[in-house]
Amino acid sequence: MSSTPDSVDLSAPPSLETVLFVHAHPDDETIVTGSTMATLVARGARVTLVTCTRGELGEVMPDDLAGLRGAPEALAVHREGEIAQAMLALGVSDHRFLGAHDARTPGLRPRPYRDSGMEWGPGGTPVPVSDLHPAALCHAEFAEVVSDLCAVVADVRPDAIVSYDSDGGYGHPDHVRVNRAALRTARLTGVPFFAITGGSAAPEAPLAEGDAVAAPVPDGGVVVDGRITFDGETVFDRKVRALSAYRSQVTVLTTPSGPALEYPHGAVQPVTVLETFRHVPEPAGESGLDNPSLDDLGVSGKIVTYLLAVVAGGLFGAIGTVTHQDGAAAFPYGVVLALLLVATLLVGVRLLFGSRVVGVAAAVGLLGAVAILSLPGSGGSALIPANGPGYAWSFGPTVIAVFVLAWPRVHQRPSDKMESSPRDVVAPDAKEQI
Repeated sequence: MSSTPDSVDLSAPPSLETVLFVHAHPDDETIVTGSTMATLVARGARVTLVTCTRGELGEVMPDDLAGLRGAPEALAVHREGEIAQAMLALGVSDHRFLGAHDARTPGLRPRPYRDSGMEWGPGGTPVPVSDLHPAALCHAEFAEVVSDLCAVVADVRPDAIVSYDSDGGYGHPDHVRVNRAALRTARLTGVPFFAITGGSAAPEAPLAEGDAVAAPVPDGGVVVDGRITFDGETVFDRKVRALSAYRSQVTVLTTPSGPALEYPHGAVQPVTVLETFRHVPEPAGESGLDNPSLDDLGVSGKIVTYLLAVVAGGLFGAIGTVTHQDGAAAFPYGVVLALLLVATLLVGVRLLFGSRVVGVAAAVGLLGAVAILSLPGSGGSALIPANGPGYAWSFGPTVIAVFVLAWPRVHQRPSDKMESSPRDVVAPDAKEQI
């Protein structure tokens, strides 16, 4: 296998021998990357597809399959058959479900990752369904998901990993989680990562090479305006056949302008011919283990994070209560240092996790410790006397907590700092549960 260069000369773009695609549910891969996968296969590349769930919560369209509605296990089996037919049409022979024996961390028993579903949370934000299944992808430990993907990378040795952009394409929680996991896997293994940026039904003008990108360019791809574009015209019939296999999720329509997809909510979108991607370089100073996010953790991981935040807050509160009366030459350095520690803790938590929830947990531990330690002891003495430093310590942490937690969002993940990209051609209302 050839080595991956740091930069590419478009006059002689190197071919990628093995490309790993990571998708959330069956049919996602064909809708947004089917032409690319078929083109790569036709040009002799090895294509491996990892599907992270079986789409147990997808909406079932045709009435002749109505028996699959409300039957997640039966729908999972059915969609396994659909994706097998689709991969046959695209020519992809290496397909794996995450958590199965061929996509699982060595030494761990195989497990399924289930569809997390999607509903609209506060402010119109897509969130997993409220009755999330214990085996759901968004419930799983993030490290476990990444470890399973790393096992696939170790097995197939890909030259590139392809998955969603930072918004997951249209915000589905499983898509967003797959982006986080695939990007983290790429960083840990040193494999270039390419984000899906959308597609179109037909080119507006003949494709021509544009600006170079500092990444290997797959054979068959053309760099246009800094993005890698695949023209799937020569394999378009394969993509349409593959999409036709997904009868439970989409209906392939014949329209005057060409094949189109009808989704469960009635929206109709043309089948894309062009598919575009962007290379996501590793920001300077990032190590793949940096930049933790609450979104990266499973339910148990979040609970542990909240508990640790409460403990840390309580510890800072206790230290400040004991030392806030220290002073020298009438300068109350004890309370000044204590309040600085409080600000450092709360600001640090918000910067680290980009979450008010963890900050609230730390504030609860902090203010709880101050409140408990301010109570008079058995002899009537108190650790927080009624003097200047005492009043400052009694009310200062609350003021700091309110200020820090009320401040607008102060943190963005590196992947979110990249240039904004167009969403996938599928609109949010067209494909909520696919």
